[in-house]
Amino acid sequence: MRRRQENRSAETQARIIEATIDCLYRSGYGSTTIASIAKTAEVSTGVIMYHFESKADLMVAVRASVQADEQHLLDEGCRQAGAHAYLQELSRHVLAGMRRKGGIAVNEILLGARSDPVLIAKLRATELEIERRSLDRLRESYRESGLEVPEDLLTSMRVAVAAYRGLAIAELTLGDEQDIEASADFLVKLFRHTAEKTLTDG
Repeated sequence: MRRRQENRSAETQARIIEATIDCLYRSGYGSTTIASIAKTAEVSTGVIMYHFESKADLMVAVRASVQADEQHLLDEGCRQAGAHAYLQELSRHVLAGMRRKGGIAVNEILLGARSDPVLIAKLRATELEIERRSLDRLRESYRESGLEVPEDLLTSMRVAVAAYRGLAIAELTLGDEQDIEASADFLVKLFRHTAEKTLTDG
């Protein structure tokens, strides 16, 4: 009985998180309310507040969930292609993640945090943990390839993530007329060149 209740609870939380992602993607952070999430998830606001104490707690859970899903996709890509090929194509995979619905939802949360001191306080620890885990996984990929880990790996990772996130936002707000695709291709080539130089030097 207890296990069944835990499963139902996990399913409800997943449903709420998915509904939150939908609302963020469609309406942005400012227009995403507990009421709109409840309507999308087809649950009461009380159910949401039972699982998540506040809107900020829900947003942090969404951030963590999207990251976990993206990391799973990256790990699967690495497993299939091998660490060496994975490093060469990593930039394209990261950009693809930023363009997905979950990636756009995360961008909305990060932008919304600027005007929400409660959210930014709760989000900071999560962001630092995500960065730490991503960096550890990237270092592991270099070691699996038999390569020396670059000293500036953290800086490179931060620059790449910021650049791809900016392009994803620009694509959403400016549209195709700004030729975002060409900029995206340029960034992918730029970071791939950096990775290939590291692989060659190694």
